[in-house]
Amino acid sequence: MALYETREYTTTTYEWSLPADCSDSDLNAVRAKALDTYLIVHGLDESNAPVDGSWIQSSVADGRFVLRFDVREVQP
Repeated sequence: MALYETREYTTTTYEWSLPADCSDSDLNAVRAKALDTYLIVHGLDESNAPVDGSWIQSSVADGRFVLRFDVREVQP
């Protein structure tokens, strides 16, 4: 019989949405708030902020622009 391990995770989703026709300044303000939250959640300071967009997902759904990121934690 093969040896295996199991893990259980809890995922927390942080999400912001605004109208799809929002202004660039509104979108940038929400993105900045999302980045602040990301840094706090991960215990990072601004010098360690991600420089690419891989930390956040963006989409348009039901006429709303949605920014989100997920944090997955291993359960003990």
